[in-house]
Amino acid sequence: MALGCTMRFAVGDMAVEMAPFSREDVLAFIPGMARMSTVRYISFHTAQTAETEQEWYDKVIKDKSSFIWGLWAIENGERTLIGNSALTNITKDHIIQATSGSVITNQLYWGRGIASAAHMARAWYVFEQYGMHRIKSAVIQGNQRSRRALEKSGYSYVYTERNEQFIEGTLRHLDCFECLNPADWAWKAWWGEDTPTQAAVTAREKTQYALEWAAQNVELL
Repeated sequence: MALGCTMRFAVGDMAVEMAPFSREDVLAFIPGMARMSTVRYISFHTAQTAETEQEWYDKVIKDKSSFIWGLWAIENGERTLIGNSALTNITKDHIIQATSGSVITNQLYWGRGIASAAHMARAWYVFEQYGMHRIKSAVIQGNQRSRRALEKSGYSYVYTERNEQFIEGTLRHLDCFECLNPADWAWKAWWGEDTPTQAAVTAREKTQYALEWAAQNVELL
């Protein structure tokens, strides 16, 4: 696992760091990952334990095709690991792209704008520092909080995978999104001779705004 370099930004009055974390640190995820309200949209509804979380860490630490950050909230002098954000399956061919995923396991920090800010910081990092062309993501229908966070940070809807997961007595579809590097060189490389969709053009403007926000507000340590 390639641990992303530390980034720091503010969300309201709170400082947030996207920074590396250790095998022992993942124990902070366990209380949240034992709740259905946390895992409903991100797993097959299985609770996690110290053993399974550390087994996951041991597996991903060897994955050289990913970036992963711990999400740390800093309040009143206390630094708390509240979740993680990752880019996996990074390709290094003529087009560099990855699949994103993130979770805030500490529910005290839900709905505070942390996910959107982390998405913007993460895109800025890999677009500006790594030359990535595209980030893919997906949201199970019904997970409106995650969908809003993606759309706010410049992701546009691409297509739907039907009947992806069974949740609360109903088969749910999976909406797939992408965030394209808005820089001219990357934009041209991705679209080639094709005409960008209107949704992509609109999303490009949001992505440019997101990167401008990150350039002004994210401190790369």
